[in-house]
Amino acid sequence: MKYSTIYPITAANINADYRLTVDALLNFHESTVARYFTTLGVAAFDVQKEDRTWVISEINLDLPAPPVMWSEDVEVTLWVSELSPLRVWIDFTFREVHSGVIAARGNSCWSLISMSERKLVPCEGYIPASELVDELSAGPHRKRRPLKLQDEPSSTLRHAINLIDLDFNGHTNNRRYVSMALICFDGAFLSTHRPDSLSIKFIKESRMGDEIANHTYDTDQPSTFVGKIMNSHGEELCRVVSHWRDKEPLEDISKVNLIRNP
Repeated sequence: MKYSTIYPITAANINADYRLTVDALLNFHESTVARYFTTLGVAAFDVQKEDRTWVISEINLDLPAPPVMWSEDVEVTLWVSELSPLRVWIDFTFREVHSGVIAARGNSCWSLISMSERKLVPCEGYIPASELVDELSAGPHRKRRPLKLQDEPSSTLRHAINLIDLDFNGHTNNRRYVSMALICFDGAFLSTHRPDSLSIKFIKESRMGDEIANHTYDTDQPSTFVGKIMNSHGEELCRVVSHWRDKEPLEDISKVNLIRNP
């Protein structure tokens, strides 16, 4: 079955253009997954009693429309689209409530790991087969475009993991990796472009005090870049493949009726 919830776009969720950030969009997705798992009795605080926790290993995101504006509402709808012994695939859409426009769609892959051993454990029986919905929001899972990367990165951004980067597991919040990959461009490019698709693979964890770096590589595909987040040991923590497009002209926010539900 499908599960939906609505979030208001607040000042904490927007950029300088009054538009929803990718970080906030990913946060809404993860929050909705957590709410859905709660309805099944398998939320993080439920499975922790069995020395287990949920981890996300992959998310693929299409952004066909301009980001939602402050102070609109966005409806996140998700459903389980594939179950295997070790993985749960969830498809989703983001709909701007007032206009009905689909602002984002995609899929994500979730697994259970042992908290003590940090190894995958079976997730069979945690999500009933009756929850499966035979519908894909953004095409097949595990889709990959072969990319040839330049030999050297075009830019590098370094960061030391601190307290504000951590999630409830005590490890670096995966959204921090994505944010690093998406700001590792020069200001002129960021002011005139926005990502319209992302393919994110979470590979390895990092912790408080770790030194990490995002290396951005040009590729053989137009407007397509690869961000490799590495730790100080040369291990890859996350890979972010992003495709960018010219920003659409923005409305004059002072002339838009933003308070539709006073």
